Amino acid sequence: MIINMEEQVKAYLEKTGTNRLLIDMTPDMTNSGCGCGKTKKYYTPYIRAAKADEHFENYIHCNINNVDIFLSPKVLEAAEEIITIRLEKLCL
Repeated sequence: MIINMEEQVKAYLEKTGTNRLLIDMTPDMTNSGCGCGKTKKYYTPYIRAAKADEHFENYIHCNINNVDIFLSPKVLEAAEEIITIRLEKLCL
């Protein structure tokens, strides 16, 4: 498993004083637009800063560029070989 972190993320983490990230997969439901009423479960990646007092016993811990990253088991199931952490700005 390779974890890449883009330079913008590193700069943002330094600016905010954060050095811990949680990467998880949140469940969601869809009807797939089939009109048959059956719903399917799928997972969406979720990344956030981890709080200093949080503990992640069932998560895989790794350290990339002095940033502690905690990966849920679902992330390892979903990721093929490479995880890329990037920062995107959304304008609504």
